Amino acid sequence: MRTFDIFMFVVVAFTCATVNGNVYFRAKNPNNEWWSNTITYQVYPRSFKDSNNDGIGDLKGIIQKLDHFTDLGIETIWIGPIFKSPMDDMGYDVEDYRMIDPIFGTMADFDELVVEMKKRNLKLVTDIIPNHSSYKCEWFQKSIKREGNYTDYYMWHDAFNQKEVLENSTITPLPPNNWLSVFGGSGWTWNDERKQFYYHQFNAKQPDFNIRNPLVHKELKDIIAFWIDRGVVGFRFDAIKHLYESDSFRNEPCLTDDEDECKKNHGSLKHIYTTDQPENIEIINEWREFIDDYMRRKNIPISSYLAIESYSSKEVLMQYYGNPTKPGANVPFNFGLLDVDKRTIVESIDKNINEWLKMMPENQVANWVVENHDNPRISTKFGVEMVPLFTALKLSLPGVDITYYGSEIGMDNTYVRPDQMQDPNNAGGSRLDESRDYERCPMQWDTSINAGFTEKKNPWLPVNPNYYKLNVESQKKIPTSNYNFYKKMSQLRRTDTLKDGDLQTYNITKSIYILKRSLLDHESYIVVMNFGSETETIVLCNVINNLKNELYVYLGSENSAYNIGSIVSTVSSSGNSLTLRPQSVVVLTDKYIAPETPTVIDTQNAGTQIGSTLISLLSIFLLLRYFL
Repeated sequence: MRTFDIFMFVVVAFTCATVNGNVYFRAKNPNNEWWSNTITYQVYPRSFKDSNNDGIGDLKGIIQKLDHFTDLGIETIWIGPIFKSPMDDMGYDVEDYRMIDPIFGTMADFDELVVEMKKRNLKLVTDIIPNHSSYKCEWFQKSIKREGNYTDYYMWHDAFNQKEVLENSTITPLPPNNWLSVFGGSGWTWNDERKQFYYHQFNAKQPDFNIRNPLVHKELKDIIAFWIDRGVVGFRFDAIKHLYESDSFRNEPCLTDDEDECKKNHGSLKHIYTTDQPENIEIINEWREFIDDYMRRKNIPISSYLAIESYSSKEVLMQYYGNPTKPGANVPFNFGLLDVDKRTIVESIDKNINEWLKMMPENQVANWVVENHDNPRISTKFGVEMVPLFTALKLSLPGVDITYYGSEIGMDNTYVRPDQMQDPNNAGGSRLDESRDYERCPMQWDTSINAGFTEKKNPWLPVNPNYYKLNVESQKKIPTSNYNFYKKMSQLRRTDTLKDGDLQTYNITKSIYILKRSLLDHESYIVVMNFGSETETIVLCNVINNLKNELYVYLGSENSAYNIGSIVSTVSSSGNSLTLRPQSVVVLTDKYIAPETPTVIDTQNAGTQIGSTLISLLSIFLLLRYFL
């Protein structure tokens, strides 16, 4: 306890009767599948590591950095779209689903990646984009020409005034309905060669598949099988919310009286016919059955991993889990923590966690996303001090964690000048004041040129200027760094308590949030987070029942001033009570942990200790003079 801090903190006393949001989540029938407690590390391939100095990350660059994952204790790597693409949506517009884009390397490079990952017991997850292809895809070009089976591979429809258009070439074709593109404007584009409109939920260079066509179903299954045969054990299916459209082709209701807005702004319509159709659930069940069956037939010794991206309501996302007779996605991505409201941060976090756990079907596995390639980084949203708090939060929760590259060192968004921008869709108009490029800038490896990402002067996106101090190699050497904090939390996830234990959450104040993980006959862990701007003292026995009088510090953020192995009282607001500085976190346990040498000098006791030492030395000196 530091004397100079006594005048700074606000003593917070609690009783069990006043604890808000105390929720108990019991882990029933623990899921022992390999993926059920995994950290899934999202590699954005363009930005991870450039091996040939062309300024763009590639497969060989990922191979060079595989030991980074093993050092962090990560076992699952999800690599974003790497298929051949004209890059009109940064790879989410696929030209050939069975070919690696040359900017990332070759199929031989991919095969080498699989071999090297297996050596390290790493699992590979890749993207599948089933909603649309690139307009350059051979299938679309054949569909334009109505060639054989490809005729109905895509969403074609006559113009609203089709008869007039065919009779008079000067008449402007009118779209069949008011459906819009996520990226703004009509979702329909006229093709003069075929004399029909094609639909695209995203940009005009991404034509939507006619997913109701059984031949398209077969094509997608063949693609899945192709990549399983090459060593992929899991898939993340993109944009599932948009997969099916109603075959009624009715206009969608407008949410405003502004007719112009309803013709161009995707958010102005109520998307009852173009998103979250019930068939979306059914096809995920179908793919799960196919993948499980195919891996069994191929004698692949581990279970599959099927993740889906759908920015849908929690009620819809829960349906993607399937049911006991028809399993669905293992991991329907949970984006609740992406939208935490900083004005009510503790309440917002607690609400999102507990809603997901309460709504989740029995015996399913939770998952947590706090950053990704479409949303700002934690440092940008909340400040650099918040990084360890969100690391501790997500890595101590039960289930699967999704880690975005660079979050292990607390990377920040990077400002990208307009002349440097690469994102062709500017976040689809959803974030008009900035680009998705900001959170996609190169990984910061060391202090060399361009943070060790590339030797090329101008990488595809600029490196954050803070790389000289914020990088992997520098943080490895600092025991209290974000990197080593992340690594210790990753190690904690391997304990039986965090793999199979129960969860209790405590929404204490507007600043303090607590998680407790416990398992019968095992040690417990308590994560205490101060999201506020004042120092707080917490008497844990007034919050949590059946605690020992003293707990040991497993881990503390650098600004917490707690060292590993320090003893914290749970019953006292004085002495060695738990006192947390603003925006700090400490992880406590009832299992003995040997104390480590403090990394910060205790300025309160330094003078007293020096004085005592001098007095002792003087006494020894006088005694020696007396006897000699």
